[in-house]
Amino acid sequence: MQRHQKEAFIESLDKQLEGAGVVILSDFSGMDVETANEIRRRFRESSVQYRVVKNTLARRVFESKGLGTLAEHLTGPNGLVISEEDPVAPAKILVEFEKKNKTPQIKFGWVDATLMSAADIRKLADLPSREVLLAQIAAGFQAPVAGLARLLNELTRTLVATLDAVAKQKAAA
Repeated sequence: MQRHQKEAFIESLDKQLEGAGVVILSDFSGMDVETANEIRRRFRESSVQYRVVKNTLARRVFESKGLGTLAEHLTGPNGLVISEEDPVAPAKILVEFEKKNKTPQIKFGWVDATLMSAADIRKLADLPSREVLLAQIAAGFQAPVAGLARLLNELTRTLVATLDAVAKQKAAA
């Protein structure tokens, strides 16, 4: 790469990492073109960026962003998975491809200012997505209210049935 290309790359990666809450390092060696295209497509659908990086340039950017601990793991061929929002989506995609194709191999990650090992990222992939978690919380809040509504409905029904039975009994007498 020429100097101006390196500077453009560093500037581009620096901008991408600015709002990133998730950065995952993966070893993409052994990945065929078809798999690479498929994983990139899946990442795009989830609003996740995937970049193959040159270690020396990525190390510069990481250290300037305070990700020096992640920079220590820049060995061999690396692909960067960068997400601004949901940490679960990129982890799920990586784990799925790792199981199916044995590549890319998850190395390390940085999620919300915490360094995570490959095992931690695999555990993260087992979590439901943000939308599912929010729905579960909403259902948890709704359950007591729905139970109370059913109870009040049952009490009203029982009261009406009792009054109806009393009215029929008095009419028969």
